[in-house]
Amino acid sequence: MDQIWTNILVFIGQLVSPDWGSLVALVPLLLVLLVGLYLVWTVVRFMHAGPTRRGKRRLEPRPPAGVHAAERSWAPVLAAIGCFLLLAGLVFRGWVLLLGVAVLAFTLLYWLREGMRDYDHAEHPSTALAAPEARTPPPGIHIPGPSFRPVLASLAMAVLLAGLVFGAWVVAAGVLMLAIALLQWLADARREYRGVVVADVTGHLPEDPRPGYPRGTLAVFAILFTGAIVLQAGLLPPKSAVGGSGPAPSGGAASPAASGAAGSPGASSQPSAVAADVTVVAENVAFVAGDHVAPADKAFTINFENKDAGIPHNISIRDGGATGPVLWKGEIFPGVASRVYEVTPLKAGTYTFICDVHPTMTGTLVVK
Repeated sequence: MDQIWTNILVFIGQLVSPDWGSLVALVPLLLVLLVGLYLVWTVVRFMHAGPTRRGKRRLEPRPPAGVHAAERSWAPVLAAIGCFLLLAGLVFRGWVLLLGVAVLAFTLLYWLREGMRDYDHAEHPSTALAAPEARTPPPGIHIPGPSFRPVLASLAMAVLLAGLVFGAWVVAAGVLMLAIALLQWLADARREYRGVVVADVTGHLPEDPRPGYPRGTLAVFAILFTGAIVLQAGLLPPKSAVGGSGPAPSGGAASPAASGAAGSPGASSQPSAVAADVTVVAENVAFVAGDHVAPADKAFTINFENKDAGIPHNISIRDGGATGPVLWKGEIFPGVASRVYEVTPLKAGTYTFICDVHPTMTGTLVVK
């Protein structure tokens, strides 16, 4: 009886104060189970939807006379797979991100080709399945023509999402590209609306013109994207202008006020073996754990080694945690490279330093 009573108490104790870590770990499995049940429920509903006399064979749809129905397409499915791989690449990076970009780009081009083929199919009576009068929509119905705007907006959104990984310059380019695509889309919608208004007055609906390839817009996109890559990589402006790696002015070394001012990137390119008060290493988009101890109430140096090839990092010292006020911020630069930061004096205490490009990268600096 004592053993049974003990087991009952242990079971009740698990209900009163459960292991929250284990429960949180079960949340993804619960979500997968709910999604699976929803998919099964959807399949069952489709199995019982519509007429039940169809049997096992699928009936080919027959559009009404004068109506052109688009053919079946795998483009939406492939686009969903490409978006999934692209979003997964934002987490896992590497070949997953490249695969997502490639699949999404291929799908959008494939989808564009299908849209153009459907447009040609309805435009030329010789290749249309319906009668020649299918070129004229039924009264009161306006069929918009094909457009490159969704493709341009998708390219801009891809650059914007890539900027969340690679840096602020790429984000700015993506925002500008998206604004251009959306403004052009708005102009197309306004022209289409004016055509419908004219049709209400005259009774004749003007046909949408066959769109030309947006060579000018693509050229602007290429210039914005290339410029963002150049700026994000630190090729412009020259390092001697922003990083302090150029030669010191005649008459002596650079003044401490110019290189160690609060909030300024007082840094210079140095080999990784340079002597410094503190050494911080970034690798695999994380700060390598270690003892980061600096002297109090006097200026000190940080040798920052960025071992992530092509990925920009920096060090920003905060007071009161990762979201606290900025006490000092160093230059952002891509790896593989190193910088020696000259930091202004700090009072004794424990501070948090983060990477402004990747705020999930955090470390602890002890000043004593």
